[in-house]
Amino acid sequence: MKILIACDKFKGSLDAQGVCDAIATGIIGVHADYIITKIPMADGGDGTMEILKNQLDFRPHEIDSIDALGRPIRATYFTSEETAYVELAEASGIARLGAHELDPLAANAIGTGLMIKDAITNGYQNIVLSIGGSASTECGMSIAHTLGCQFLDDNGQAIIPSGGNLLEIKTIQPPSNGLNLRLSVLCDVKNPLYGPKGAAYVYAPQKGASETEVKLLDRGLRHVASVIHQHSGRDISSLVGGGAAGGIAAGLYGLINAQVMSGFDYLSNALHLEDHIAEADLIITGEGKLDQQSLSGKVVGSIAELCQKHKKSLIAIVGTNELSHTEISTTGISKVYAIMGITDSQEDATKHVQGYLREIGSVIL
Repeated sequence: MKILIACDKFKGSLDAQGVCDAIATGIIGVHADYIITKIPMADGGDGTMEILKNQLDFRPHEIDSIDALGRPIRATYFTSEETAYVELAEASGIARLGAHELDPLAANAIGTGLMIKDAITNGYQNIVLSIGGSASTECGMSIAHTLGCQFLDDNGQAIIPSGGNLLEIKTIQPPSNGLNLRLSVLCDVKNPLYGPKGAAYVYAPQKGASETEVKLLDRGLRHVASVIHQHSGRDISSLVGGGAAGGIAAGLYGLINAQVMSGFDYLSNALHLEDHIAEADLIITGEGKLDQQSLSGKVVGSIAELCQKHKKSLIAIVGTNELSHTEISTTGISKVYAIMGITDSQEDATKHVQGYLREIGSVIL
């Protein structure tokens, strides 16, 4: 039997490579003659560059940057041939902050802008930016600011954008020298910029926003969408994936004509995933939590679509399953195995995730 294991990370406990390795070890312990191919996956969020780095000839560039609250850090981006690869979470990610440090109104992504700016200075005009895991909700205005855009208030005073001051922005001035830049933004969700399913209401609470702050951030996103439309003529309000990373996808599309694309699709093409699915007898995928978001541009839902296309059997191995049997049946996933079905302790599941994945791998076939 030919088995393809293509899993995302179990966030907070094990990276994608480790997940694939643990499941494969469990299977091989019982079925040593099975042919197993492992393709660790991501969806454009944090961890994307780690996977690409293992597949492409990447050269690291470590620079001085800042985190989402403006504190000095060292951050690394990568280059391969004529392209620079930047992961937003490297400098501006929520993982850089402690739980007590989350500040959704003050946080920005200037640190990511500094990485892109450095790549441009070094002659890389083709930039691939993966944007998951951001700590801010400011529509990418801070990145555009770092690249030379100016944002002015009613008095013509310059504003350094953050989630808390978006409503003050009245005018946008483009970079004085223009931008010779081809920017591809890899999204890990399909949410719009604002509204009930937008960046503020769905994701800002995870970044520390209170109910009042969520409403303020949503109003700010609506406002800058209008200002950007007046400035560039681009309507970012209904852009698919525009709400990714606090609206960075929408903002960079509107301000500098970035190409917004599915992070999963980008990696899938780079890793020839569909060819591997077509050749396999069984596909195993997985992630830390299986829920409705999993079916909206994430790894498990996207692999399920490819498996349905090629009429292949798919098993999902996850940390926690929050989908009903009816919801699962519509995806084409034949079976879901959850670690939290074996243990009732989240601490135990996280601490012994590799062991549980090996255990599940040994019994699924």
